[in-house]
Amino acid sequence: MSYTFTTEDGRYDVTVHGNGWAYEITCNETSDTIWLQDQNADIIKETTNDFENTAILLEYFEVLA
Repeated sequence: MSYTFTTEDGRYDVTVHGNGWAYEITCNETSDTIWLQDQNADIIKETTNDFENTAILLEYFEVLA
């Protein structure tokens, strides 16, 4: 099972796979995507306060640039 939601600021689309086993996060400004699973999925959910603090996501995407 998977579903997608958009962060409150509209900057990211987050697709949840396997009830939180993995996250596919797409930046709506650049179309860049990151994939996090297992322990990394747990960490991103926790550090972003369930995807409310998108500044953390911005840092992930900046590292990839």
